[in-house]
Amino acid sequence: MKEENERPHTVPIMDMIDAEKKIEVSLVKIREILFKADPQVVMVQLYFQRLLNHYRDIEASIHGNVKPSINKLLDFTQSIIVTTPINRGRGTLDEEGITTYVEELENLFNLANIYIYQTQNDELIKYSQGMQMNVSGTLYPYFEEDHFTDLLSPYTEILRATFGLSSNEVVEGLLAISKQLRTTEFLEYLIDSGDHTEEGLSEEKLLSLAEYFNVARITGWPLEFIKELAFHQGESKDFYENNLQIMIKETPIKYKPFIGFGSKYYCFSIDNLFDNFYRTILRAIRRRKEGISNKINNIQKELSEALPLKFFKNILPTSQMFQSVFYKAPVGANGKNEWCECDGIILFDNVMIIMEVKGGALSPVSPFSDEDAYKESLNNLAKNPYEQSLRFYEEFKRTGKIDIYQKESKKRYKLIKSIENVEFIQACCITLDDFNEIASQIEKTEFIQNNDLPIWCISINDLRVYPELFDSPSLFLNYLYQRSHATKNPYIKLNDELDHLGMYFAYNDYSTRIKEIANEEDIQEIFIESHRDEIDAYMARKINSGNYEGERENFSELFFGPVSKPSQEMEPMFKQLITLLDRSKQNSCIRVARYLLLLDSDTRNNISEFLTSRSRKLIEVRSRKGILTPYIAFNFKEEEKLRELPVIQVFLLNSSNKLFKDVVQRKSFLMERIVEENALTYCVLVGMNKNRELTKVITHIIGPENFQMLSESALKNLRDRRENLSKSRNFKEF
Repeated sequence: MKEENERPHTVPIMDMIDAEKKIEVSLVKIREILFKADPQVVMVQLYFQRLLNHYRDIEASIHGNVKPSINKLLDFTQSIIVTTPINRGRGTLDEEGITTYVEELENLFNLANIYIYQTQNDELIKYSQGMQMNVSGTLYPYFEEDHFTDLLSPYTEILRATFGLSSNEVVEGLLAISKQLRTTEFLEYLIDSGDHTEEGLSEEKLLSLAEYFNVARITGWPLEFIKELAFHQGESKDFYENNLQIMIKETPIKYKPFIGFGSKYYCFSIDNLFDNFYRTILRAIRRRKEGISNKINNIQKELSEALPLKFFKNILPTSQMFQSVFYKAPVGANGKNEWCECDGIILFDNVMIIMEVKGGALSPVSPFSDEDAYKESLNNLAKNPYEQSLRFYEEFKRTGKIDIYQKESKKRYKLIKSIENVEFIQACCITLDDFNEIASQIEKTEFIQNNDLPIWCISINDLRVYPELFDSPSLFLNYLYQRSHATKNPYIKLNDELDHLGMYFAYNDYSTRIKEIANEEDIQEIFIESHRDEIDAYMARKINSGNYEGERENFSELFFGPVSKPSQEMEPMFKQLITLLDRSKQNSCIRVARYLLLLDSDTRNNISEFLTSRSRKLIEVRSRKGILTPYIAFNFKEEEKLRELPVIQVFLLNSSNKLFKDVVQRKSFLMERIVEENALTYCVLVGMNKNRELTKVITHIIGPENFQMLSESALKNLRDRRENLSKSRNFKEF
């Protein structure tokens, strides 16, 4: 992280008219080079060029740091081919021609970025346009099979009736294309083809290599289905009204990802295919079958509500989940109570997640092409669901309780749950479409009103990552808590949702960390570098491990080391305690884990040191048949008390201690050792085995009412025993 005024200035000052003229000149050069050769041959050559760029800098490709002009090389070129009248160029581009083409494309992207930066559009639109123009590949390849199986399975009947394909066959074809184009198999295919010369491959040989990209050969899909998803050369020649639109309008291949040459159809751009395939399929179905839209909309509604609950259930397995619930709330100007719907409610201990999901599409047009349409889609995908969440939240807050119902008929509703005793509430607005370029920033825009209900806007693509990285309910809920603070922090403006997750792993309370930096340096704005690199590398290694499994040496593992899941760094004993509390599956234990995760690094380390040193002492005493019960307490001193936390005491015992079984004796034992009678105290009994491994845990809550029930003499005796115990020096306070 560094101050904004230290950020390197990569965008030079240039007049907008001058930028437009230079874009025109650059496009003339690009077209001149491109159409010197056979476009089909050029696509093969450029695929090879892009592959070499990634191969030469594997680390950059793993972390997603390759230049946009390289990542978009095939998308851009294919879009030029399908929007330009048919060219009769023959032959191949020589090495100099390829190099010049790639360099000029980089220049064009730089010019386009300058143009965007100089326009008078508001920052949100400029930011979104830049992200759409420069970024692709929004879904981790590791999730492709699960993702498209989830999305397309409900359409099996429709797909069969429309194209004669099941959803499984569509997914299998997609995965075959992914394997073909995401690996280095083309290099082997090239070597096996033979006929190499010092001048490179001939036009004839390159045309034969195009078979490597033949969609019908790779997938086995019917030709009619493939045709529906393809443009031929020059088929979309009216797509762009002028040259500037080539850089600021969405690409035509967003709508049809394949390209036809003659009677065959090819796939060169894998990122474009997977980024847009779901919506492409739905458009194709609607074109072929009239009157199908209502059925598709109903499928999307059910799908968009069910999928997030599936992911949350993986992270919070013991939570209560309610899909499509109804409640009464004031609606309209007269404030009359009406039935309102909420897409989903998740309850876990004292946490409630209000889930609103949108299956509708983010506007396919670029922000610069139609700013109004783009903002309207953001309204539908973010503002509207947040306001729906807010209505539920306000109704709950009014009385601290809300009843939710299931709709049984048009006018009949059945009570399913009365929700109360909730301390932390999070709104979660989820979209089927990926709107990653804006999701992480939308909470600080005009689309989200200022309110004390924290908002988490996320796409299904990104939400899918969380069950992979979180196997701990307490860590996930702690992340939500820290994420809610970041929502309100004006200094935190991140380019990506997963940057929030990376910052959480790095700093835990990253919102406070950023505030401290701002206060220390007295600065107005902070530039925060990407924090998702470790996550990107992990997901890349996961898919690479699968590709190499049982076949040959794993190059990725040799280069980067073994796959290691990103996580928050903790001292081993503290981490062991959190894991033990999580695995107990008891809400009280997981709540304690959540509380402990709110502690700063020093206090965490103190707990770890206590468990480490006292476990050693406990083993020594055990061998001498002595009696020792070390414990610590924190958050009880008024001047140091954290508002979010109760008093917590941790007791270390041998796993065989009968206090784990005898509730009456345990309660008496704990009351003798409570440090604050007038406060709610969470007593955590941790049992260890002879190898100093933590194997048992119980959380027993002692409150003021437990002492108030005692007679005066009993209370005096208890206090006397506590004073004697405190003198034994087996107690350490924080």
